[in-house]
Parts: sequence; C-alpha cells; structure tokens
Amino acid sequence: MTALIIDDEAHAVATLRNLLAEHCPQVEVVATASDVESGLRAVDLHQPDLIFLDVIMPRATGFDLVRELPKVNSPEIIFVTSFDSYALEAIKVCALAYIVKPINVSELINGVALAQQRIGQRISYERTRELLRNINNPRSATNRIGIPSERGLEFVETGNIIRCEGLDGATRIVMKESKDFLSSYNLGEFRKLLEAYNFYAPHKSHLVNLDQIVRYDKDGTILMSDEAVIPVSRRRRQDFLEQMTRL
Repeated sequence: MTALIIDDEAHAVATLRNLLAEHCPQVEVVATASDVESGLRAVDLHQPDLIFLDVIMPRATGFDLVRELPKVNSPEIIFVTSFDSYALEAIKVCALAYIVKPINVSELINGVALAQQRIGQRISYERTRELLRNINNPRSATNRIGIPSERGLEFVETGNIIRCEGLDGATRIVMKESKDFLSSYNLGEFRKLLEAYNFYAPHKSHLVNLDQIVRYDKDGTILMSDEAVIPVSRRRRQDFLEQMTRL
C-alpha cells in the first residue's frame, strides 16, 4: 500500500515515517509534501493509495486539497493534525480517520488497517468490473485485456499469452514476453474470456493459445512454444484436431 505524507512540519513527517516503519510495515511512503500545491503534484505523480494529511498548512488547508482530488478512485485520507476541532469536517469529506498529535500508535494502526480494507474492496470491485467488461466485449480493437492478479490488474496483449494453467482455484498465466503471474480467478473464467481470441482448452486444467503450439504428438500431447508439454484429453482429441485444421 503506497502512501503520501503532506505536512508542513518536517519533524512531524519524520515522526510519522518512523511510526509507520515500525508499526505499519505494509505502508510504503513514496513521497512527502509540505503544502497543498506540492501535495497535489505528488498525488498526480505517484497515485498513492493513502494520504496522511495535515489540516493547517501555508496558503491552503488539507480540506482544500481533498476537494481538488478526483471524484473517482481518489486516495483514502487519514488526517494527522495538532488540532482537535476539525474532526466533524473530516467526517464530512469521508476521511477514514482523524488522529490528533502526538500520534497514538493504536489509532494509527487501526486507521491503516481500515485503509487497507477499503483499498482491498475497491480493487476487488475494479477486478470484477474489468472482467465483466472483457467478457461483454470479447474483441477489442487492440486485443488488449485486463486480467485480475494478486497485484491488481495486469493489462496484456492476448497474443503474448502462451497458455493458462489451472491451480486449485487460481490460474497461472504463462507469458511470451514477460514474467508469468497468478490470477485468483479460476480457469473457467479464462475460458469465457479468451476462447474468442483463438484459445482452446484441450484439458480441464489447461487453456492454450493455438498460435503458440509447436507440435501435436501421437501420444496425445501438445508441445508449446515455452517447451511445456500439455495433455489433450481423449474425448477432446478429435475436436482439437478439427480446430487445428481451421487455423
């Protein structure tokens, strides 16, 4: 989870950094800023998941910054301030937490945990929406699709996928020009998604790109371009051979 600290007091930034490193190691502070203007530039540059935000700063307040954030997919906000009189306004702008300095470690840990939960829910929603978009629009102009992965969404060209392998409810995506990766979606979802792009399921645990097949052997196996040997189930062999003759 990436984070940005926006506070005009250097010692406060250093203190928060140290507390996060010690108690919330899942948070990666990617940048800091000392006012709203530089903070907005940092948000645009780094696209953080979370912002730790002071209220009173030179020329503008933390609330002014929140109002300038995009309405969709904006970072989660945790206010960290010396003033206890702005909590109601923080609630109005949907901040996750309002922490008064000196920072209470339990409040910090709870705020970060809530942010992590909220971000996870948002990623899950985006994954589902992208998968549905792919299924409903099976042939985009570029054949570029979004595949849900453990890191978020991997945007890939379908022609660069060699094969997909089912692994206990997850799927391993084997790529031609980049590292393999895992998706939490099962192989059945990828059959719906990729069969329109010249993919074929020769076996219940495998989905292959027909353009990446090197050879079909008499023993009923396929040699793929990554040198993997994929079985073709007996009941699918005739159908598979018919598919290959249409290429």
